[in-house]
Amino acid sequence: MNFLYPTFLFALLAVAVPIIIHLFSFRRYKTIYFSHVGFLKDVKKESRKKSRLRQLLMLLARILAIVFLVLAFSQPYIRVGNDTRTGTEEIVGVYIDNSFSMNALSEKGQLLEVARNKAAEIGQSYPAGTKFRLFTNNMDPRHQQLHNKEQYFSLLADIKPSPSAVTTSFVSNRFNTLNRMQENDGTLFFISDFQRSMTDLNNFSANTDFIYFMPLKPNQVNNLYIDSCWVEVPAHGLNQEETVYVKINNSSNEDYQNLPIRLFLNDSLKSMTNFSIEGGNEIIASLRYKNVSSGIQYGRIEITDYPFTHDNTWYISYFVEPRMKALAIYENNPVSLEGLKYISALFENDDYVEFEEMNNQNMQISKLAESNTIFLINPTGFSSGFLNELSSAVQNGASVVLFPRETVTPEINNQFLLQFGAGTVSGIDTTTQEISGIDFDNRFFANVFSERKANALLPKINNHLKFNENIRTNENNLLWFQNGDKALSVLPYENGKVWVFSFPLNEKNEAFANDILFVPSIYNIALNSLPDQKLSHTIGKEQAWLLPRTINSNQEASIEMIHNESGNRFIPNTSISGRGTLLGFGGMIENAGHYLLVQEDETLNSLAFNYDRSESDFRYFTAGELQQQISTSNLQNASVIDNVESGFTEVLDEIQKGKQLWKWCIALALFFILAEVLIARFWKK
Repeated sequence: MNFLYPTFLFALLAVAVPIIIHLFSFRRYKTIYFSHVGFLKDVKKESRKKSRLRQLLMLLARILAIVFLVLAFSQPYIRVGNDTRTGTEEIVGVYIDNSFSMNALSEKGQLLEVARNKAAEIGQSYPAGTKFRLFTNNMDPRHQQLHNKEQYFSLLADIKPSPSAVTTSFVSNRFNTLNRMQENDGTLFFISDFQRSMTDLNNFSANTDFIYFMPLKPNQVNNLYIDSCWVEVPAHGLNQEETVYVKINNSSNEDYQNLPIRLFLNDSLKSMTNFSIEGGNEIIASLRYKNVSSGIQYGRIEITDYPFTHDNTWYISYFVEPRMKALAIYENNPVSLEGLKYISALFENDDYVEFEEMNNQNMQISKLAESNTIFLINPTGFSSGFLNELSSAVQNGASVVLFPRETVTPEINNQFLLQFGAGTVSGIDTTTQEISGIDFDNRFFANVFSERKANALLPKINNHLKFNENIRTNENNLLWFQNGDKALSVLPYENGKVWVFSFPLNEKNEAFANDILFVPSIYNIALNSLPDQKLSHTIGKEQAWLLPRTINSNQEASIEMIHNESGNRFIPNTSISGRGTLLGFGGMIENAGHYLLVQEDETLNSLAFNYDRSESDFRYFTAGELQQQISTSNLQNASVIDNVESGFTEVLDEIQKGKQLWKWCIALALFFILAEVLIARFWKK
């Protein structure tokens, strides 16, 4: 307990007055004579005891009355948290949680409206001249500037629900940073439902301003929502079987049985299944369908759940190539031409793979960026410029396939392999080896073999390169020889892939070209050369996207983003890099759905955006749990205001002056004065 005016405590010396009066009683006793005093002696002893007790109680009442009167003038108080200040603060920060979870109802109405009214009370409670900073989930820089009362109230009226989600530590640290930059101190009020997923007091900076948490209690809410979505194969081809996995969360205690989940593609129902989920659990459902059309695909996955519907839909979008482009680069020598004829024969008259041949002596570098698959057929060397362009093409999603020339020095092949971090050549095995191992579990060979035979007859290869193992890469062997050496490997590199055979494609190894293994291996390389695509993006978390260089765009014309559902459009920030055009859309996207990238009426691509699901888990911290979190996180300047329902003027008075006890002292002083009067009046001597 503390005192506003501790000097008044010296007045406690006044308790000596009743004590002195008690010790030195100046009352005169009157003598009365009786003939027989034996009985009177007994009465006198009993009366003396009662009188002494009466006098002591009166003395105690007088002392306590004086003590509490003195305490009342000293104005005792109890600290509220660690912040007890008699003056107003220079900076007052107010954070209003305007996430989707604040659309929930409470006994006082919608939580966001309650929060807005409470923020207005905070503003009214501070005197004129106080400066305010306002924070919301939008983190609008305009709000975070210093505002007077009128500006503060004007900003409050414009607050609307936001799809963005920010943690409490982010807001607190931002408030501290702004104050330190301007050498100010302040007080920050958090008005929120304090969802567990967004309340991270352990991440608050150690040197914080005074912080007060004002928890709003919503009514019980059940929520079933789509948490995330992904596909088995992130590359998408025509007539490809797709498997979409959907993670569904149940944040309530209620069980659900046989609920439908639907997948729409280009506004047509493509797949549907039912799911059951227990309370507090999560499941993964799968939906299967086939890509029957090329171009941009607009998809969405839906479930039905109320009252919160923002997380019932998950949007996806991807591009299906109408045709694959394969390029074979050869040299004017018999060995290279031998390999070229096998590749050309495979893709001749193919309706899906558009095949093109190019001599390295009249090479068009621009063709590399336009191709999905690039075959290097038994090359005798590589220029540094060619390797750089080849690397750029693979970074943007292309695949490069190397059939090496075993007669060249290892350094020549290693020049290519080192460019992509693949295992380098260590020597040549001149023996004839049979291909004996196939990675049947790899999706590369999915639907190729009707059965797995351990003793299947596979082609024999004359001479193959031996490689050093590079354990720092995720290179995967797809085919291997009897002695364990690799015959074919694949290495992911940026957005593309590098495929390496350990032997040349020529007439000496015609057994491989004529074997049933040749067609699915080479053709699947082309089919698996589609770049991986990201199905969807999250509003507020992803602020930019790279438009690959492989997508033709006019650098002089601006690119627009159009919300497919509403038609709203805006121009993103653009910057050109060697890998493509970087589009910045931070803060411009507020609604979930499909956004078209349009340039001069030509649709370049589509991006699917979804609301952040971190706000969909409706589990909250209570006031007691918040206080425990404060203690655990050792936040010295933080406390919880649990009497949110009371008027904020009274709350602010407690914050600035502590919990005032002088009224209680006055009441107790009056009580003990009354007690003395009653004892003196009704206690018979």
